Amino acid sequence: MGLELQNSSQSCRTRVGSGVRRVGLTVFLAMLLGTGCAASGEVVAVPDVVDEARGPLTAAEMAAVEEFLADDSRGPATELLSTRFGVLALFEDGAASFGVDPVAEAWRYEASGPVHSASVSWDGETVMLRHEADMGPVSRQRTAKLDAGSGSVVDSHDTWGEAPSEGLLLRDVWVTADSEGVVAAHPFSDDGVAWERDLSEGCPAGGVDDVNLEPNETQLFVSYVCRDDGSAHVEGISAVSGTVSWDYAWEDASAPRIHVLHEHTVPAGPDDPIERMLDEGLSGGFLFFASGDPGSEPLHPEPWRSAPGIADYVDVPRQDLRSAPEEIVVYSSTPGALYERLVVQVARWLAEDDGAPFAKDDIDDSLLIDGELVQNPHQWTTGKSGYVSALTEELEGSFP
Repeated sequence: MGLELQNSSQSCRTRVGSGVRRVGLTVFLAMLLGTGCAASGEVVAVPDVVDEARGPLTAAEMAAVEEFLADDSRGPATELLSTRFGVLALFEDGAASFGVDPVAEAWRYEASGPVHSASVSWDGETVMLRHEADMGPVSRQRTAKLDAGSGSVVDSHDTWGEAPSEGLLLRDVWVTADSEGVVAAHPFSDDGVAWERDLSEGCPAGGVDDVNLEPNETQLFVSYVCRDDGSAHVEGISAVSGTVSWDYAWEDASAPRIHVLHEHTVPAGPDDPIERMLDEGLSGGFLFFASGDPGSEPLHPEPWRSAPGIADYVDVPRQDLRSAPEEIVVYSSTPGALYERLVVQVARWLAEDDGAPFAKDDIDDSLLIDGELVQNPHQWTTGKSGYVSALTEELEGSFP
């Protein structure tokens, strides 16, 4: 099993901030020419593990990676993220991707300074890391876009003289929001700003609070509260143009929290709101949208539609927008794929509720894997829709 070392400076650009201008052009050029991209992060890959990395992931596999890293010399992971290829662990000075069958490191990115933020693309195939890469007394930030499967650096650029900032990966740009509510998209292809959106423009006297950003394939979903009148707003912003595609507003309300679920989001994992919704009895405040048009009517999701009796144990999610929902869930795939996920997770939750007329023993053995109900519908590697339909029929029989 070999190691491959890849230089992350496949693409290296710099943007000069105000802090560098104060240093002096001659000194700056000497620093830049003397170092080039030598301080770039490096990627170390283990090809055999990369080739065997796979999804779907389960919460148990995420927990196995966390346990594997408990005694790691890099220290416990600060965060675990799921990708289409495995589990991405963030450390103070880098990141590493792990396959889970068995747990093994596939690649690692060794940053040249503390990691401030990380974001996974909607399809789980790309990772963005934002980390410090200071040069002497001058602050430098590096933004690196990595292939989630191999760890290779697809693109990167440096920003000089700017404070650390968090960002989210949205198609070909990375998005930030400042304390004043200005959302900006920064392209990887140059040092400019692709577009900006000042959220305070939607408020009578300006000023916003409780800003929440969530990217999808083609849109950035934003929620916020106007500081002056207390109104809550939700918007869909085009990833390409920055224009507002649709919006909702409610008087005297809290800003709904927005979640975007993806095919690679791990059920019951750290980024999955559905398990928390079930465990905390929050389903009545949740609202579900299809990914294609969140500006359309909310979904009436399965399994409540086919088995309405479930509402006696788990409230039906919100069906309208007359008042602000507490949380909004957008699925990045089709409504059918969202329903499959909900059916499995609701069935697992009900099977563990002693008061519900449904138990694991009631489930046909053909729907189980090694005697257990799947956590992720993709564990049924063939005929997934048929398995979910059969499980839905069993719920219909128990909750007519």
